[in-house]
Amino acid sequence: MQPIAFCTRCRGMRVGWNGRYILHRLRCKTWIPTSSKLLILTVVLSIFVLRFPTPSAFLLSVADSAGPGVQQASFQVPTILAPVLPAVDPLVHTIDAFLQKYHVDASQRGRVAKSVVASARKHDLDPKLVASIMMVESRANPLAVSSSEAVGMMQIHLPTWGQVAEREGINLFKVEDNIDLGVRILKDYIRRFGTWEGVKRYKGWNPDSPESTQAADEYLTKVQHIYAFQQPPTPELLQ
Repeated sequence: MQPIAFCTRCRGMRVGWNGRYILHRLRCKTWIPTSSKLLILTVVLSIFVLRFPTPSAFLLSVADSAGPGVQQASFQVPTILAPVLPAVDPLVHTIDAFLQKYHVDASQRGRVAKSVVASARKHDLDPKLVASIMMVESRANPLAVSSSEAVGMMQIHLPTWGQVAEREGINLFKVEDNIDLGVRILKDYIRRFGTWEGVKRYKGWNPDSPESTQAADEYLTKVQHIYAFQQPPTPELLQ
């Protein structure tokens, strides 16, 4: 038979592992001192925690409510930044669209447009004029070579400018180098003779030769047609 315990406060109860007897053992000074009660309470709470694990969210909430002396875990949400695209120069876009009308190879058109704008700004010239001359000279072909020994996009005349290119380490078959040297030459002629007379000089005009004068005039007409109207010329105009 299970023994019966009696307490003036809790009265009679069965001795053993039951709620009434445990509470009696925890709270009644008649049976147990305070230190022992704390020990029993600790054991009971430990059993409860081990049997029912505390969710991590509960632990975090306890940490958040702790005092300033308690170190709290910090969690950072990664920030995803959208890629910053470089701004497109409006003038480069304009020259690119200009070259597109003349069916310049799309794979290199952007590079050519940037080179034309960069050199024109560097030497204070109109990039549309530079692009117009380039179209007449080579149709924007970086590997163009003429029968008169002129090479590249701006058709640099080797007998005249070859030594300059060699001395300065200029690669005349490189888009940027060829355009920049061509713009330098054009700038000098325009400074000395004016815009359209300078364009004729770029062609290689000899005022004392009627044939050279006629060729220079025809050349100027082609450049002005492309420059002024920005419309694809007839095939004959680019011959």
